[in-house]
Amino acid sequence: MEEERPWAVIVHNDDVNTFVGVGYVVHTVFGLPLDRAAELVRDVHTTGEALLTWCAGREQAEELVSRFQVWGIRATVRGSAHA
Repeated sequence: MEEERPWAVIVHNDDVNTFVGVGYVVHTVFGLPLDRAAELVRDVHTTGEALLTWCAGREQAEELVSRFQVWGIRATVRGSAHA
């Protein structure tokens, strides 16, 4: 059986959602402390996107992305270059 490569969950900056709002969603979806969520959102704000987590499978990553999209946050799945 072929081992699946890891998949990244990426959140993107936009002109619609506020810093605080995105921080709240990151906190809610991942259960992170608010200060850690704020650090990740700062990365999104300053670089345009942030890798929030790696998932063992694409299905798990897509589930997390869908949880962000429900809140109106732009998130995508990105596969690793390594198999």
